[in-house]
Amino acid sequence: MALMDGIQTKASAKEFRSRLLLMAVGVCLAFGLLVARLYYVQIKRGEEFADRGRNNFIHKVRTPHDRGIVYDRYGKILVDNRPSLNVEVTPYFLGRTEAQIRKTLDDLYEIVLLSDESRIEVTDKVIAQRGLNRFRPIVVKRDVSRKTVAAIEASRGLLELNGVFVSPGRRRKYIDGSLASHLLGYVNEIDRYRLDQEKKKGNPKKYIGGDLIGRSGLEYQYESHLRGDDGYSKVIVDAKGRPQKQSFIANLIEGQSTLLPRPGNNLFLTIDKRLQAEAEAAFDGKAGSIVVLDVHTGAIRALVSAPSFDPNLIGGVLAPEQKRALDDNILKPWLNRAIQGQYAPGSTFKIVTALAGLMMKTTSVTEKIMCPGHYRMGRHTWRCHKDSGHGMVDLKDALKFSCDTYFYVIAARMGIEPIAATGRLFGYGARTSIAMRGEKKGIMPDEAFHDRVERRTGGYQRGMALNTSIGQGAVLATPLQVAVSYAAIVNGGRVLVPQLVERIETPDFRIRRRSFAPSVREGQEGRRTVVEEVQGKLPETVWEMKAIEKNRLSVPKEYLEAIQGGLIAVSQEPGGTAYWRRSSQVSMAGKTGTAQVVRLGRKREKAEDMEYFSRDHAWFAAYAPIENPEIVVVVINEHSGHGGSKAAPIATKVIDAYFQLKQERATYARAEKEGHP
Repeated sequence: MALMDGIQTKASAKEFRSRLLLMAVGVCLAFGLLVARLYYVQIKRGEEFADRGRNNFIHKVRTPHDRGIVYDRYGKILVDNRPSLNVEVTPYFLGRTEAQIRKTLDDLYEIVLLSDESRIEVTDKVIAQRGLNRFRPIVVKRDVSRKTVAAIEASRGLLELNGVFVSPGRRRKYIDGSLASHLLGYVNEIDRYRLDQEKKKGNPKKYIGGDLIGRSGLEYQYESHLRGDDGYSKVIVDAKGRPQKQSFIANLIEGQSTLLPRPGNNLFLTIDKRLQAEAEAAFDGKAGSIVVLDVHTGAIRALVSAPSFDPNLIGGVLAPEQKRALDDNILKPWLNRAIQGQYAPGSTFKIVTALAGLMMKTTSVTEKIMCPGHYRMGRHTWRCHKDSGHGMVDLKDALKFSCDTYFYVIAARMGIEPIAATGRLFGYGARTSIAMRGEKKGIMPDEAFHDRVERRTGGYQRGMALNTSIGQGAVLATPLQVAVSYAAIVNGGRVLVPQLVERIETPDFRIRRRSFAPSVREGQEGRRTVVEEVQGKLPETVWEMKAIEKNRLSVPKEYLEAIQGGLIAVSQEPGGTAYWRRSSQVSMAGKTGTAQVVRLGRKREKAEDMEYFSRDHAWFAAYAPIENPEIVVVVINEHSGHGGSKAAPIATKVIDAYFQLKQERATYARAEKEGHP
């Protein structure tokens, strides 16, 4: 028995020693793992985790840049920037649980009065953030009022709204509201699709969600120039994201604590701001367009599209409501009618048919054709706008009186192909290549076009050439195309590319520093003088406009002069369709046009007796002065009636304004040169 007890005692001791050994091994192993982990955390990845720790209390606040300023050709500001305040949230500081995050956001939404749609969008964006993205601020609302900021700060003073920040921002300021809105365009927040596209290109401009980007007009076209580079400043915050006093822990911020933002490049346009305002004031219709074009360079001096919109409201707090109102407007204010409106050019197109007839030798400058008030081909009759007819007319009279029959006869002789070919030489049926988004090509129909479009009804028919000859039928043109074609008539046949930007300059990126230095003058010991240092770069021109010739009409000079003679008679000779609407201040020439919207019935109706959208469009294309043409002015007044009464007076006002402004500036320059105030 004693022997058995001794054996058991020895076994227990052995087992105890084994367990003790295992425990020792386990402790050593655990200690070894702990040492290895400490080495990994503190040595291998120590700097990384230190950076993350610092990021927990060093908040990097973006300092927004200014977009480039847009000036007119005389240095008058059209688009600038202004300071604003934005409400942002940093997801990491909003709360540890989703319930806490939603509670903080709901409290914030009540203060900033965010719409239900925007609330859902922001909440989803915040909840979706993971990893280091939780430290990236998300814009909740831009351009908030001081009252809203005060309410947010009051809540933060009560230790509420953790993770909510009010940050400085910059807003686009369109100085004159809706003035030139279609050509200037507007900005709003970048969408997910565009952001993804930028990232695929390497995101050279460093866009992030919430950034503003050009959406239309020059804001879109010159986005790469207008956008600058953001700066930043580092701010100390506590664990709840509340900013702290900087002085006593400023040494915690390593490296550069601030970086100044760099503004975008500045645009100097070809537009004359004062002329643009005069042109918009002169337009008295519901919808339409005015184009003022320099005949020698293709520079656009004014570009009007009515109705317009206020770009200040599109990207601001009223954007959803404003956008809805614009979308629902039956007159389509989004449409830039100067380059996107496609209309039958009516009788303004007769210069094309006239030149085609002369080039094909199917008529001559002196040939006279009888106009009895209509023209018959087979079973069909084409009416002239004057039922009693114009009698015997030559080319000059045909343009002066806008005789349709004359052009019917010419078209019947040569068919549609020469008309189409000549139209294409002027640029009809093709984009003008203006640097603007969304320009339309219009239509310059030929036989192949009609065979394709009218194949179910037999394709091209001879009568289609007659409709085309007077700018009706399938012909469609933009006001800018018409302006380019008339400039070519008076500048020697040069078909120019219209341009809106005269030059692009880098920003004035100079910093002025003022300091004091002891005076060096004798007897002035102890006094100090102000020393001003200027650091940075002066503006530099990075691009400058040059006239671009897209095509040149290889036609005899006498043909162009013959057409000019007819255009001069329109405004300068009694009986001309614009004689009573000519300018009393400067010589001018041009062509009226009345484009049918619906097919004429047997009985002619007055425009005021017709439903608005059934009325004809009124055209007038003019140039001035006759002796040495400087500008072409094209007006289309939609659904207003006859060109002579509803478009010509508008063009005349614009021409008068152009030369009045020119005279004023010349007088001022002369007085300044002579030293007079």
